[in-house]
Amino acid sequence: MDRRRAYLTLNLLPGIGPVRVAQLLSLFPSPEAILEATAADLARVPGIGGKLAGVIADWRNQCDVDREMAMVEQAGVLVLTRDDADYPALLAEIHDPPLCLYVRGAPEAVARTRGGIAIVGSRRTTSYGVMMAERLATAASVAGWPVVSGLARGIDTVAHQGTLAAGGTTIGVLGCGLAYVYPQENLDLARRIVAEGGALVSEFPMTCRPDKRNFPMRNRIISGLTRGTIVVEAGFQSGSLITAATALDQGRAVFAVPGRVDSPQSRGCHALIRDGARLVESFQDVAEEFGGLPGLDLAAESARGAEACRKPAPDLVLTDLERKLLSLLDESETAIDSLIVAAGEPAAQVLGTLLLLEMKRLVKQLPGRRVVRSGGGVVAE
Repeated sequence: MDRRRAYLTLNLLPGIGPVRVAQLLSLFPSPEAILEATAADLARVPGIGGKLAGVIADWRNQCDVDREMAMVEQAGVLVLTRDDADYPALLAEIHDPPLCLYVRGAPEAVARTRGGIAIVGSRRTTSYGVMMAERLATAASVAGWPVVSGLARGIDTVAHQGTLAAGGTTIGVLGCGLAYVYPQENLDLARRIVAEGGALVSEFPMTCRPDKRNFPMRNRIISGLTRGTIVVEAGFQSGSLITAATALDQGRAVFAVPGRVDSPQSRGCHALIRDGARLVESFQDVAEEFGGLPGLDLAAESARGAEACRKPAPDLVLTDLERKLLSLLDESETAIDSLIVAAGEPAAQVLGTLLLLEMKRLVKQLPGRRVVRSGGGVVAE
């Protein structure tokens, strides 16, 4: 038996998970050796009683690994094990990394999650939460950060959609096997994620159905794949708080978006902020936590913005669309929707360009989807 088949077998066995396999590997040299051991030898491992030892020793009758491998191949799914070089590096660092990670879509998208961010939130959203999730996902995409979420209703869905609209890469982590998509209403979204260079991932066997016990397990993968997690909206009972808690346990950064004090959807975020999560008003708050955006020196940009306030004609090179948007703005507030119409360009492209202008300190986005020009200066031709 080869290593991949052994990991798949252990992943299929009932009652055996990453922690117990780690215990077994402390005494057995490989997954293959675990499956070759007798029940008596297995039962000697701390945390493995006689019942589980019997299940492992009887693995041939407990699961059908040939069927699983055939389904994986037929569906075009890649299975990464903890011993594979392509297994996500950050995920491998957590306490209980999945034995197997099933991937449908682009493996390189999963590899890039090391430089990504998770965006999660309540299934019950407000218009404010939807706006913030869309804005953060768009900004992350423009900055080149993959966005990871759970494909659930509400904020997760908005995070995935906002990323795709901005031309970014997004990864959906499922609480079921890849033979299913849950919720079914997101089937088209799941297909778009794969078709547009992202991926769907799961640790569960192909035909594992959605189950409420699976989702807390799924949440540790969402936080484990990325360097930080943003919670946009969350009630006190929201599963997003579980994701935030696992992120903290994994030593990852946690961010929370503040909301209305009288909104039930804001209570979880406010509790996180009280407990030390970083308050997020824009994606720049997230970028600054990690020392700046990839390819963008925030300190230099800030200095250049300050210089723009002092000099009447700084040498500033902008794209055609950046110049066009600036020409449509002045020091009075402008509705972003009106700006999109006036620009005559796709909404996602205008939103992304506005975010870049905001990073360059030339515009400022305001509550209520409004924007104002905040910098003077001459644009170099």
